[in-house]
Amino acid sequence: MKLEKLFDVKENRLYTVGGELVPAVAEMAKTVRWSDVEPEADSYDEAFLAGLREELKNAESEKKFYFIEPVFDRGADFAEGAVEQFTAAMKHCARRIKDCVSVAGFAIPQELVQAGFAPDGAAALYREALSEKHAQYVYFCKAAVEGVPSDIVLY
Repeated sequence: MKLEKLFDVKENRLYTVGGELVPAVAEMAKTVRWSDVEPEADSYDEAFLAGLREELKNAESEKKFYFIEPVFDRGADFAEGAVEQFTAAMKHCARRIKDCVSVAGFAIPQELVQAGFAPDGAAALYREALSEKHAQYVYFCKAAVEGVPSDIVLY
């Protein structure tokens, strides 16, 4: 199922596809912890994801929109393979909520943003992985750092 794009980004600000500026973007954040999606390595909590999907589907009838704000909470550093495992978990999450119109996109966690936006960097690879099957998603970043592309919403 392919969803239509409902939002655009211009100069790090969120707009509807009709060109209307979206105020209070930070209030759209829906926090999802990595440990809730993947409590143990390579073991996804499908009950949690089903509950998240149900909540997001219910938001559709209220015409509410969210972006998923992942929390990198399984390890304080970039241990070998942690970024790839985190990205895989969020990609799995995205697949489970793929038909939720209420999802505007995903935030890029600060741990990935701090590594920069070089084409082969953690933030770029995360974004690329999620965009693969979800072209309608917009990406969000909590704080401005050098090199944040203008097509990422700052909140």
